[in-house]
Amino acid sequence: MANASTVGFGLRTTSTVGNTPATSGQSNYKIKSGLGVGIFKNNPVSIQDASGDQGYLQDASFATTDDTGSGGAAFDNSGHAPLIGVFNGCFFINSTTSKPTFANSVAASTTFGTDYNTGSNDGIGFVNDNPQQEYVIKTDAAVTQAMIGDAGYNTNSFTATDAKDGQSTVTLDIGGGAATTHMFKLVRSADDPNNNDLSAAGANVVVSIAQASNLYN
Repeated sequence: MANASTVGFGLRTTSTVGNTPATSGQSNYKIKSGLGVGIFKNNPVSIQDASGDQGYLQDASFATTDDTGSGGAAFDNSGHAPLIGVFNGCFFINSTTSKPTFANSVAASTTFGTDYNTGSNDGIGFVNDNPQQEYVIKTDAAVTQAMIGDAGYNTNSFTATDAKDGQSTVTLDIGGGAATTHMFKLVRSADDPNNNDLSAAGANVVVSIAQASNLYN
């Protein structure tokens, strides 16, 4: 039976490793005003480690990340910033209205206003950064039983025009698996009754960030 949908929705939090309940806790990370590449909800993120904006948050699903590294389908944990988790929205001061703003995403080149409580013009990104967190994502191709437990799948590369209401539409790049260098370990089927056919594209599966690709492991 084919899956009900093949449209991606990025990475959605589910339980943690061991099937224990997830708190869905998130941490704050600074976003650079005037960032070169946008950041979108449910995309994997990392911390810039080059190009002058070290320490700021970046979207890791773009083919070229803000620090000029390789992301998306081309991600390789050797020489590129490792992941910290998944983006869950942001807060910033709108530079035109001076109003506090919560949003699903930050578009490239967005200039933030000054937060008069802190004196900073940085934005704040909210990240699900528990290294034990598991995520549900949709596959772009069939999954075999031999792939379960395999650490080595990236998201497909993302562009800003792919977003829906500021949210990710990425899927898991099954055809580009690499055992040790990629983003995610394929844990199991998500057992979604409408999207549970692993023999076809569009199955919902559970993944976790591969240990070698996680900054906090």
